[in-house]
Amino acid sequence: MPIKDTRFIQESGKVMMLGNEALVRGCLEAGVSYISQYPGTPTSDIGEYFHQILREIPDIREYLVHHWAVNEAVATSACAGAAWTGVRSLNPMKHVGLNVASDALSVIALNGPNPGGMVIVVGSDPGSLGSHQEQNERFYAWMFHLPTIEPHTPQECKDWIKLAFDLSEKFDLVINFRTSTRSAHSRGYVELEPLMMGKRKGEFIRNIPKYNSLPPHAINNHIRLYERIEKLRDCIPELGLNKIYKGTNKIGVITSGMPFGYAMEALDQLELNDVPILKLGMVYPLNYTEITEFLNDLEKVVIIEELEPFLEVKIAEIIQKAKMNVEIIGKNYFPSHDEFSTGLVTTALAKIFRKEPNTKIINAIEYFNSYKDLIPSRFPTFCAGCPERATLYSILKATNHLENTIISGDIGCYVMSFFPPQQCSDLVICMSGGISAAIGMAAKTDQKIIALIGDSTFFHTGMAPLAEAVGYNSNLLLIIFENSWTAMTGHQDDVLRYLTNKGFSIEKICSAIGVPWLKVEDSYNPKKLTKSIENALETEGLKVIIVKRECALQANRWRMSQVRKLEMEGQKVQDTSYFIGGCQMCYECARVLSCPAIRRVETDGIEEMQIDQDRCVKCGVCYEVCPNGAIRKSIVAMEGVEVPFREG
Repeated sequence: MPIKDTRFIQESGKVMMLGNEALVRGCLEAGVSYISQYPGTPTSDIGEYFHQILREIPDIREYLVHHWAVNEAVATSACAGAAWTGVRSLNPMKHVGLNVASDALSVIALNGPNPGGMVIVVGSDPGSLGSHQEQNERFYAWMFHLPTIEPHTPQECKDWIKLAFDLSEKFDLVINFRTSTRSAHSRGYVELEPLMMGKRKGEFIRNIPKYNSLPPHAINNHIRLYERIEKLRDCIPELGLNKIYKGTNKIGVITSGMPFGYAMEALDQLELNDVPILKLGMVYPLNYTEITEFLNDLEKVVIIEELEPFLEVKIAEIIQKAKMNVEIIGKNYFPSHDEFSTGLVTTALAKIFRKEPNTKIINAIEYFNSYKDLIPSRFPTFCAGCPERATLYSILKATNHLENTIISGDIGCYVMSFFPPQQCSDLVICMSGGISAAIGMAAKTDQKIIALIGDSTFFHTGMAPLAEAVGYNSNLLLIIFENSWTAMTGHQDDVLRYLTNKGFSIEKICSAIGVPWLKVEDSYNPKKLTKSIENALETEGLKVIIVKRECALQANRWRMSQVRKLEMEGQKVQDTSYFIGGCQMCYECARVLSCPAIRRVETDGIEEMQIDQDRCVKCGVCYEVCPNGAIRKSIVAMEGVEVPFREG
């Protein structure tokens, strides 16, 4: 029996938690009762933890609601609606999700969340560890007047999310709680405090000037927003979010979040124990008196922050207004791209303070860099049996390896298609940006155009550009991967699953929008799919092929659970396996299909391909595509019960 995780429900104690786990625990201590989000790294697991709690404590469902939203704009507006009934609502998203939410959020920030409280959690991603770009979303804080709290440790994640809700309610402000991939997934001990049940139900009270930001109310709300921000700015020193580490050195450091940790380690390595440090827990707004008092005795201040100089610009503004003679050192020493490390910060601070890094840090950096030679570089790849891999194979075959063909990619597992060996994606913009770009290309080139989109992305923002493509009868082929899951972010049982379980059909949507040429295919039948793609590319106007095949990971998990169930009941189960014999080494399976369950081996001095039975999910695509008939199919216990993959 699995051990029940009691960290989210015990009333007190000290437990080990990830930053995101601590954040969820803080929400439970703060009485949050409504959460809505679209999954995106590094915030996806916030929703997973809430669902874990709802499964393990059914009684809490009366007070706590978590919705997987169809996109971030829907989630943000839903959280505002809940807050306006007087409850506390949480709206997690990744940094690029804030772009989608921004249209709604720009107005909601004006209106304010009262009578309830609303906190957005934005997971930034310096280094693009799980994203297609490393946008510095902090500038939204300034544009929309979103007070921004940036925690460093799991304890701060728990404690400060509670404070964020208190501030949201007190000042009628949407609070931005900024984490990062590192702070969200770093571990630390967390002191627990009593839980607080959120409101079971709220009540909306009509207030047209507050909730309708149209002239003249929009300007009044804008003025009121400035007033609320200034009230918060004045009380920042009392909140305990910012901390000063005193020192006598004439060069000081201002930093926040994860860079604070790197800075502390770096200063320790350099034996610079006299450097004054201002650790900012609230990076917007800044309290002018707090900043100027810290700078008073300094000749120089080093701003350590990842990505663009957000703090550097704001602190320079304060220095200029106060007519202070303090030199700012920032992006002239620290890069504006990629995530930082202790080694990087130590190297930069060594130059600034004219110190030599000690042997310990030099050895550590060399030791870290040595692994680049020891660990072979590998491209991300699709799982064995992935239906999207099989679809890419059909695209390559149908287009003679992309001859005179543009592949307009999108966000999903298939984003990996631009890596070798497929190299089957020419561009990636954003969710549904593939079909949108394809519409413009179709108007201006005679090349063949294939746009890709997944089912979750289709529901997210894909229907609008599809309607436009129908309206203009754009000469392009849209391939929709219908794998029945939001697979890339961890198979969340989200709104996509609810829709498909209710019979909500992408095929019916395409027909209703007016798609003139529509087919539904199966990527596990690659020859038929290849023929359909060829026919589509020979046809003028808009074409849509829905490739319907469940994510192989989930389909195989379900299939194996059914096999185990039948075996426990004493029934014989039919088993299929694939093996290679008489291989001609044409590499069709390895370099075109590129299944990771197939590898090159040498047996008795003879090279051949071999199927790794531990990795093979028995999709049979390699059997279908082998041009030499070298892949054989073996069925054991023919008389037994056949358990095929489910349809979705």
